[in-house]
Amino acid sequence: MTEKLREIDWQKVKVISFDLDDTLWDNQGVIEKCEQDLLDFLAKEHPPIGKQFNVEAMQAISKKLLEEDRPELDNMTLLRKEMIHQMLEQTGGDLALINPAFAVFYGCRSNIKIPQLTHDLLSALKSKYSLFATSNGNSNLSALGLMDYFEQHFIAGIHGRAKPSPEMLHNICELKNIEPQQLLHIGDSYDTDIKSSIAANCQHLEIHVKDIGKLYEWVVG
Repeated sequence: MTEKLREIDWQKVKVISFDLDDTLWDNQGVIEKCEQDLLDFLAKEHPPIGKQFNVEAMQAISKKLLEEDRPELDNMTLLRKEMIHQMLEQTGGDLALINPAFAVFYGCRSNIKIPQLTHDLLSALKSKYSLFATSNGNSNLSALGLMDYFEQHFIAGIHGRAKPSPEMLHNICELKNIEPQQLLHIGDSYDTDIKSSIAANCQHLEIHVKDIGKLYEWVVG
């Protein structure tokens, strides 16, 4: 971890972009629980869904939609609403259930305990750099108590194509009028975060939430 931190040219960094899930908090099991809550709600409101779908079948719809490579479905909110739409349509359900069902999922997404070290790290970094959240997901940073640390939350499908596309990082550079090497993107996934950073010619740091303490010590030390 220390070696990775030393490889960054900190003198150049003006803006830091953070991935969210599994970078700033542990997201293990969260999506699975939210999907089950969503399915339980739909099955209660429209029983045929409970007979025809389980979580795996629901996930298969999302996977098939992603394979269509529709740019608007990079936005996870639109993707999940389209998934719900298809489930209701296939079972003769009332499409008015789409938004209430999604609200169940979205509320569950915010039922996460944010580590105090995450707050400490973001607070320390905010005093030195402009911070952005850059996510393929749709977390509600205000509900999680984190939005005040960030200038903006860049969301895939709204502010550019999903990572590993470099588009969101390019857009941050354009917004802040900086060179790519002046942006450091931090995330847990090589396949999305690091590949998007390399493609954007930005600096990058691959960490998991378990590394937050070490990063904090580096920043304040």
